[in-house]
Amino acid sequence: MFCKGRRGLVATIGASLAALSLAFSPIAARDSAAHADAPAIWKVDGPKGRVFLFGSFHLLPANVKWRTPVLDSALNEAGVVVFETDLAGAQDPQIEQALIAKHGLLPPGQTLRGVLSTSTYAELERTARGLGIPPPSLAPLRPWLAAVTLGVQFVINHGFDPNNGVEQQVVVWAKANGKGVVSLETNESQLRVFADLTREQEIAFLAVTLRQVRETPKMLGELLAAYRKGDLAALERILNIGFDDFPVLRSRILKDRHDKWLPRIEKMIADGRTYMIIVGAAHLVGPDSVIAMLRAKGVKVEGP
Repeated sequence: MFCKGRRGLVATIGASLAALSLAFSPIAARDSAAHADAPAIWKVDGPKGRVFLFGSFHLLPANVKWRTPVLDSALNEAGVVVFETDLAGAQDPQIEQALIAKHGLLPPGQTLRGVLSTSTYAELERTARGLGIPPPSLAPLRPWLAAVTLGVQFVINHGFDPNNGVEQQVVVWAKANGKGVVSLETNESQLRVFADLTREQEIAFLAVTLRQVRETPKMLGELLAAYRKGDLAALERILNIGFDDFPVLRSRILKDRHDKWLPRIEKMIADGRTYMIIVGAAHLVGPDSVIAMLRAKGVKVEGP
């Protein structure tokens, strides 16, 4: 993953939300597979066209069957598929390396060993080795990127594939079926959710990630099970646990971005075409969600 040349950062940065606090429980994932998958989907009818909204899981085990008949119907109806970020740009090594150099690396002459306390750095080394990441590969990273690297690698080590996420599968389908593909924000703006943290906040984020990788062995399985059942209350409850440990990211990951997305979504509702908007599931549940914000503005949103 990131430790191997750090390729794939932009493509999987959204998965860091799960990596904040969640580990994978094979039992939870197996139990959820016994039920028919039914992730939630919403619909807004405009004057002529309409907008569908679907929550994604950025990394998924191979056995998850998230494409339901309802979703397939909506995808076929849509003329344009909308993602959080530019997925094509996220897969371009030159673009990605430039973004990492700009936002993810410590200044020349600095390393994580010199930035972190002795105890935090020792824990980082232990955690990295346990995940199969050579600690020297993390040395030049800013604390926020080290946290994302460790967290996402932990999830990957337990069977979640960054190449098997909802977006990665849908973008291939969309291009093969002649659908337009657009994004709600740039890849750089998504990285800056983390890169604009203060140094103290970055270090706190890394410390939280290290502790939660160690202490929370079942939440990701519970989160995936809730997603597969369309259990929005459970999704919100589990996601809130992660944010409780680092509340400054709640606004940065959710509401601040939703405030920027909403005017674009309102234009889509009004322009007469049909869109399928696919964003991380966390953006569509809870009081700060896109769904709640649309309904608060008087928009009729059909769905759970």
